[in-house]
Amino acid sequence: MKIQVKDFMSTSVVAAEGKNKIGEIRAIMQNEKIHALPIVYNSDGNVMVQGIITSTDLCCQMDNNLPVEEAMKVSKVLVVATNASAKSAAEMMLKHHVHHLVVMENGKIVGMISSLDFVKLVAANAVDWSADAVS
Repeated sequence: MKIQVKDFMSTSVVAAEGKNKIGEIRAIMQNEKIHALPIVYNSDGNVMVQGIITSTDLCCQMDNNLPVEEAMKVSKVLVVATNASAKSAAEMMLKHHVHHLVVMENGKIVGMISSLDFVKLVAANAVDWSADAVS
């Protein structure tokens, strides 16, 4: 069975805009119990992903009034489709040394994948190695 991104992605995606303040982002992450948010902007009626802000980015930022677009790591945002294989998503994360991918379908954000999602996937589908476990 080929596992696809849609089979294990997180679908409750919360996004923010670059003008949102760091303090607002911190509160959203705490309330939603998440570690990353896509930062989006509206371009001619289409939602475009500008970047991602992570809890690691927030650890380094003390000014709660700073706009998020000034604190986020502005780099190429990695996007994957829902029908991509889990293997190709994992390879993309490893190649680019990232912990989060934005999942898009038909120009809309429909999910996110994190390293933790892969751990959950392995835990749910792994062979029970307990008899062979070494302390």
